[in-house]
Amino acid sequence: MVTGKPYDQIAGMIDWGVQTNHYTTWKELRGVLTALGWQTGGLRKAESWDDVCGVAVVHVEGDHFILYDADNCVFYDPGQPDGPDLHSHLVPMNYLAVQSPENGA
Repeated sequence: MVTGKPYDQIAGMIDWGVQTNHYTTWKELRGVLTALGWQTGGLRKAESWDDVCGVAVVHVEGDHFILYDADNCVFYDPGQPDGPDLHSHLVPMNYLAVQSPENGA
């Protein structure tokens, strides 16, 4: 979603071992993003969508990650097959600001 790479390629970068359920930690997610040249900020708490700044990977209630572009108020949820949305019923818990290699310093 964030990287433009297929899920299987990204999943191959995370060692889930024999787990059938693929749970990803912030540490693993940051490792993958860094390996792909993405810059990440520090992990920040979010109590509402107003707390999230810039483009960020957001951990939401229900225990999954979505991408949120706070500058344009666009939600990219991999669980929503209809594509990006301008509203979300999900509740943010914390987030990691990200910057693509193309937009880096």
